[in-house]
Amino acid sequence: MQVFDLFFKVLKKKYVAALVFIVVFLVISYGLSNSEDHTTEFKESVLDVAVMDEDGTEQSKALTEFIGKKHRIKNVDSDRENMTELLYWEEVDYILVIKKGFAGNLAGGSDELFEEYRVHDSFSSVYMSNILNEYVKTARAYIASGADAEAASRMTSETLGRDTEVTYWSDMGQGPEEYSRWFAHYFQYMPYILISVMLSALGTVLGSLNKRNVRARTDCSSLSPRKATVQLFAASAVFVIVIWLIFIIAGALMKGGMYEGKAWLAVLNSFVFTIVAAAIAMLVSSFDLDDNVVSLITQIVGLGMSFLCGIFVPLSMLSEGVISVARFLPGYWYIRANDMLCGTTAFSAGEFAVCIAIQFGFAAVLLIATMAVRRSKAKDAVY
Repeated sequence: MQVFDLFFKVLKKKYVAALVFIVVFLVISYGLSNSEDHTTEFKESVLDVAVMDEDGTEQSKALTEFIGKKHRIKNVDSDRENMTELLYWEEVDYILVIKKGFAGNLAGGSDELFEEYRVHDSFSSVYMSNILNEYVKTARAYIASGADAEAASRMTSETLGRDTEVTYWSDMGQGPEEYSRWFAHYFQYMPYILISVMLSALGTVLGSLNKRNVRARTDCSSLSPRKATVQLFAASAVFVIVIWLIFIIAGALMKGGMYEGKAWLAVLNSFVFTIVAAAIAMLVSSFDLDDNVVSLITQIVGLGMSFLCGIFVPLSMLSEGVISVARFLPGYWYIRANDMLCGTTAFSAGEFAVCIAIQFGFAAVLLIATMAVRRSKAKDAVY
């Protein structure tokens, strides 16, 4: 088992990159699975606003009441120096002074309406400025349509004070209980990690063992090339299965129990793609590449496939042109299968089987290409 042992000796020197990918992925996945809630709820921002009404008219009071319906009104001293301190110590987010003559200027179209104290370019300043601009434009629209100033202020407050129902769009359906849409996210991002781990670890190890001088020494040894290949394949298979099992076991722990129902199909889907990722690593390792080049290829293949195939961006948000290209990549068929399992698209056993079969086809093509490259290099080798 000389080659088998050599594989893991070389792996000890090159496992750091793979370990980083695994740990980061699991930590992020654990954090998402243990967030306080998975509900999509919209909450409007509430600011601490100090309002000083120098006008004292019905219109200025209506504006103050309108602001108070959605934000917290703070009573502060009108001293200008004190205002600066309040903003500095973040006791208030925004200070609004409604200037004297506000009612007449609002109806007359003058811009002499407010004086503001705020932190320059802060979220609160932009947010409140937008609210005030919207209020003024709406009130003037009512006045232009024939309403008097008091009626315009009242109707503006009613119009802008209405709550709007916000519905979150989600590409992933609720899915069955045993494979919820939130748990499906864990498997959705797995292809990127699998490709990264296989290329950064398996690819570099095989690349080191496939270098011309190493192969020459192996061929000159008492170990036959056939046995050396079998041992190398066995070591690679052990590594691949161990990596896959790490993710599957971690997924079961995050889920809080053993896989059930369609979740087992997700496990199958991930196993098939693991084989595809390993085949990609084997093909890359067939070329005599530097580790830095392999690292670059890892990012190009991993990120490129992730963006094109719906791993990072849902398939429903991609254009037809991008999807047409993605069909020629194995990641597309993995995500398509995962979408069926979690309920994003209608589940069909036949279509799921097709997705699995196509991924196996990609793996077979990659292995054949690997064999062709190695055979070509063997013929050209001069020892």
